[in-house]
Amino acid sequence: MRQQSSGEAAEEWDPSEVIWPPEKEIDVSEAHASLVKAVAGSRGVRYFTAFIIDVTNDGYLGDVQMAIDDVAGEACGILLRSYVTGSDAATGQPILAEEATRPFKFSCGGGVAKAIAVFCDKLKMAGVFP
Repeated sequence: MRQQSSGEAAEEWDPSEVIWPPEKEIDVSEAHASLVKAVAGSRGVRYFTAFIIDVTNDGYLGDVQMAIDDVAGEACGILLRSYVTGSDAATGQPILAEEATRPFKFSCGGGVAKAIAVFCDKLKMAGVFP
């Protein structure tokens, strides 16, 4: 799980941060349609996903999907969350609805982990994360 850079002392780590396991590269067919549309026309874009955990509450915050264009030094991210909206009367299984934030583009040449960290900071500043 990513929670601090190797250069940080453990005493300096802020436990209110979010963490994620190593990101996983995904095929464009697995990426959310709004993310794919937001980077349409870019060349050499790679897509990644990771689930985000709030360390303080030990809670799942959602899945981040990132489109990374290393050549242009740009990233674009969305946050996906699922909510239970009811249950199927016949099976009793929950009915889930998926919600995605709007795609957010930004300059980032530091790789996928850096892009996810910057995106999570933006979500926190926007009040999406606690």
